[in-house]
Amino acid sequence: MVRRQKHEEIAGVLEFEGRTSEEPEFLEWLADHRTRNGGKVRVSQGGKGVRVMFSREADMAFWKARFERSTKARRAAS
Repeated sequence: MVRRQKHEEIAGVLEFEGRTSEEPEFLEWLADHRTRNGGKVRVSQGGKGVRVMFSREADMAFWKARFERSTKARRAAS
């Protein structure tokens, strides 16, 4: 028997510190991503927060900018 390994292209990994995968805002981001891109994202729990692996650079940049805007909004509200 021959085993085949599936190799995926990974553009990068982002870890969103202080976030969990069950937060409503994060779930909204995932739903939005899946409707636009078909779900090419993997989520796991990292050491400091939720970790997301991306298959495209553009998606990774979009999520990073979205997280930074969200963090600024949280700090301004505090």
